[in-house]
Amino acid sequence: MSAPIQIQIRDRVELKVKSGDATIGVFTVRVQDIRPEGVIIDRPVIDQRLLPAEKGKAIEIVFQRQDATYRFYSSIIREMMLDRLPVLLIEAPREIERIQRREFFRLDLDLPLRYCKLSRYGGEAVGPIKTGKVINLSAGGVKFHTELLSEAELQLGDVLMFSFNLTNSYSVAGLEGRILIKQSDSRFGDRYTFACRFLNIPAYIQEAIVIHNIRHQQRYRVEPRGR
Repeated sequence: MSAPIQIQIRDRVELKVKSGDATIGVFTVRVQDIRPEGVIIDRPVIDQRLLPAEKGKAIEIVFQRQDATYRFYSSIIREMMLDRLPVLLIEAPREIERIQRREFFRLDLDLPLRYCKLSRYGGEAVGPIKTGKVINLSAGGVKFHTELLSEAELQLGDVLMFSFNLTNSYSVAGLEGRILIKQSDSRFGDRYTFACRFLNIPAYIQEAIVIHNIRHQQRYRVEPRGR
């Protein structure tokens, strides 16, 4: 019989702050230590400011293993410092449950996009590089509209290669995705809109997109660093 799934030091986890049944904030943090009194995780930071740490606040922790996604419910015990690192002490999990793989948070955007059609996943380009606009983006996929009316030639199941600038200093290139949805959208001048699922996205790019989207949620009032 296999050992039960446990959270581990250095795990990168998703911290969801709860208000009743609703999730009001989502942050990516790392497990720094596990002690008898609880689990120590990074204290979330947005725009160089620490998020408020309310004692007793309900939270949900989601983490990945190769076979599945897992979660447990906890609450904040207190804020503290680990050496010079601001951290949170949270209650240790009483029960860890396996859940279906998560749907990543999608962020509405307006980013220039470059793409081309491939012969197959990992195959060669079968057409020129074209341009479009990202409508929304998650670590699992992208929705975009084309700049050309001629994109009627793209069909469900086609594989595309994407390049775009996530930020002024971070570019994503060579990312492949498969078309899952195709629709004509008059909001964009009768151009086509496509929704694609990324194929075998590298972990470092997935993490960069997750962190980018979290930082742009701006759901929380923040407090000055060093409080």
